Amino acid sequence: MDIRTPPPQPSKYRIPRPRRDAVPRPALLARTLEQAADARLVLVQAPAGFGKTTLLVQIAAALAATPGGEVVWVSLDAEDNDANRLFATLFGALAALDLPWAVPPASVLAQLQDASPAARTALGLLIDALGARPEARIALVLDDLHHVTDAAALQLLDTLIARAPPELCLYVGSRIAPPLSLARWRAGGELVELGFEDLQFDLDAAQALCRQRGLEAPSDEALQAALARTHGWVAGLHLMLGSARKGASLPSLIGPVAHRHLFDYFAQEVLAELPPPLQQFVLYSSVLPELNPALCQAVTGLGDARAVLEALFGRQLFLSALDDTVPVLRFHDLFRDFLRGELERREPGLAAQLHARAAAAETRAERAVPHWLAAGRWSEALAALRQMADGLLAVGGTHRLERWLEQLPPDWREPHADAALLRGLCAWSRWDWVQARDEFQRSHDAFARQGQERDRLLALGMLGACHNALGDLDQAGEVLATAADAQLPPALQVAFDSLRAWNGVARGDSAAVLAGLAAMADNAALAPEARYPNIVDMSYGHFTGLPGTWPLMERLRRLCQSDRLDVVQVPALDAWLAFWHGEPGPARDALQALLQLQRHLPGDVMLSISALHLRSLHLSVQGHSAEALDSITQVFDTMTPGYSRGWRRTYVHAQARIHWRAEDADGLAALLPELARPRSAREWPVLDTGAALVQGQHALLRGDLAAARPLLAHAVALQRGGRLPAFMGDARFALAACLAGLGEPDAAAAALDEVLAEAVQDEGLGLLLEPPGRLQALWHALAPRLRCPAAAQAQLRRRLAAWQADGAPVDAAPLDDPLSAREREVLALLAEGQSNKLIARALDLSLHTVKRHVANILTKLALDSRTQAAAYWHRR
Repeated sequence: MDIRTPPPQPSKYRIPRPRRDAVPRPALLARTLEQAADARLVLVQAPAGFGKTTLLVQIAAALAATPGGEVVWVSLDAEDNDANRLFATLFGALAALDLPWAVPPASVLAQLQDASPAARTALGLLIDALGARPEARIALVLDDLHHVTDAAALQLLDTLIARAPPELCLYVGSRIAPPLSLARWRAGGELVELGFEDLQFDLDAAQALCRQRGLEAPSDEALQAALARTHGWVAGLHLMLGSARKGASLPSLIGPVAHRHLFDYFAQEVLAELPPPLQQFVLYSSVLPELNPALCQAVTGLGDARAVLEALFGRQLFLSALDDTVPVLRFHDLFRDFLRGELERREPGLAAQLHARAAAAETRAERAVPHWLAAGRWSEALAALRQMADGLLAVGGTHRLERWLEQLPPDWREPHADAALLRGLCAWSRWDWVQARDEFQRSHDAFARQGQERDRLLALGMLGACHNALGDLDQAGEVLATAADAQLPPALQVAFDSLRAWNGVARGDSAAVLAGLAAMADNAALAPEARYPNIVDMSYGHFTGLPGTWPLMERLRRLCQSDRLDVVQVPALDAWLAFWHGEPGPARDALQALLQLQRHLPGDVMLSISALHLRSLHLSVQGHSAEALDSITQVFDTMTPGYSRGWRRTYVHAQARIHWRAEDADGLAALLPELARPRSAREWPVLDTGAALVQGQHALLRGDLAAARPLLAHAVALQRGGRLPAFMGDARFALAACLAGLGEPDAAAAALDEVLAEAVQDEGLGLLLEPPGRLQALWHALAPRLRCPAAAQAQLRRRLAAWQADGAPVDAAPLDDPLSAREREVLALLAEGQSNKLIARALDLSLHTVKRHVANILTKLALDSRTQAAAYWHRR
């Protein structure tokens, strides 16, 4: 399964070839480039046919010829009309710059499904990458932005422009004024606006157009009349000049009927003058968003499509050349709209057949889907969606997939197994396990009726995962039993291996956990495409530290590291393993890397929970209980409703362990009502073990050893058949402490011996992260009675002392600090009271660059003034 951004479409990212009859506009071009030097945004806004793209092409050519100038071009279309898709297109275009990404672009893209705060934070990674090359001047051209109307997409684009580094300027072409922060940038002198008044042709331009087209120039009076009748409209002048060549009379192109007249002109003057074969070619090809030889041949049936395209471009039709070599052309929007209308008038219903031909010839599923939908070929559209769904969901394309599904007729879509499966996957990606369960059940039943066994098993594996997450463990077990006798390929088996391991955690069945992890590693090694999401999205803390899991988790880590697509999640596994192993330096470094990712990608629920949870454990070990509790509290804020439904009490137990380690009886008592209440039928059995443990620990902290003993003994008994995730604690140490206090040293030694034996076997210190005062005293008192070899005990003591003595902080910056390293430098000097000029001199930056950094700092921190920014810095 490919979790990268979709492969680039070169034609979207190529600057269109200038038309041979394009009129140079040196004065307009020079003025625009001069004003753009200090701008965030250059907006070229005018109705269709005023030459927006032509001007942007000329601007791009001038910028590319400037030393240090880099130009990135994007031709937008209707398929870019959602936040994730828009930025997938931008990332594809920016790939040519080879930016120094701190996080793989696919992981950033997965966060950009909406305009949430998490998405805006993740966008900072793109902004930092763009600003990491101060010697460059990057021009990002977005042509035809009017195709993007999605509010979330435009809000994210607004954020990108507002926070853009000084090295970046956006050039936008649009028929309408986009709903961006234009007023703010206009007031700040950071917006250059070109309207139809700027693009209107004057007499000199009209004369130049005649020369470019090889026409004998009409008199100045005739041209002035034409300019008056068209209001300098470039498309209108092209038409009028073409008609004047034949001496035809001209209708008025002014007023509300202008477009109707224009269309008449297209029919009369452009289409009619083509030979009949070419007329059919352009009419049939109008169903294509882009014209290339392969697709045109499929749609028209002509074998010489390449030659025909070259001939069409040579006729100076309303076409843009996106790629000279293939070639790839695009009709002007107005011309394409006319041709589609004319096609329907001449041959009603034929467009659907042409769309079907185009879809069948498309090599990329995402380009085929709109054609299948337009053709009304629902089965083929759904098959294409199924083909691309995994890769699309992996990079956050949930909304796009759902939007396409909604275009299928409801009465056809609802009973269809593939549609239900895809809706289930979309719900799963949002942690909505209830909806996902219902959709997977519906798809499973439909696949079973149709005899589609592989698909039935795929739906069954996802259904079992939902049951497990929702606490329906018996039903999850039935799923595992059903699949046990099936001979599944490795790529499909991994999902059931993962379910087996998770079901083992939920039940406290260590043997099932080990068997599931081992099988998962074996099958994932054979099927790399199955690593996402079965390994990459695992909550590693639930497995790390359980007896025997160490080598298996190490193997899974190596599998993830061997696949660069999964690199974002590898730090979570690195950090958990280093922490549990008790390696202070590597554990701290791994946690820092994990926290940095969490700050950049707060929309990744699993990543955030892993980072914040592990941070709380680090802080607890260092004796910072208040900070540790604050970190674990943030975990609850991070949980989605679906996630919280299954796992909230698990993390309340993690909170309880912090109180236990700090020997805070009152804090632990406050959690008992939630942790000690009877488990519902849908909650995980391990919670029974946890409830007995925390009640016994609380009694022990109060000094009520008589009450603590039966509770802890019961917890140990439950633990033997229902092992807790290691981060929740271990009942055997607390029982040993209780028994020692009651004057039963031999029994206490036996309980402690089990803990030490596991620590030696797994070479891990996690089980020894108990209250340090109690642990050391108990260990010293029981040492002569312990069966654990003295040398092994001494090694554990040395490692534990080094681990607990390491007082280095686990955070290099505040958790909510979104600033880049350069912005922090600017803020530090600003907080000292230095002016922009002094900051520029100290950091060897231009004054303009400093101003942009200060503006970005205020934007990122949601502050209104330099004074507030200085106060923020001093609070750090």
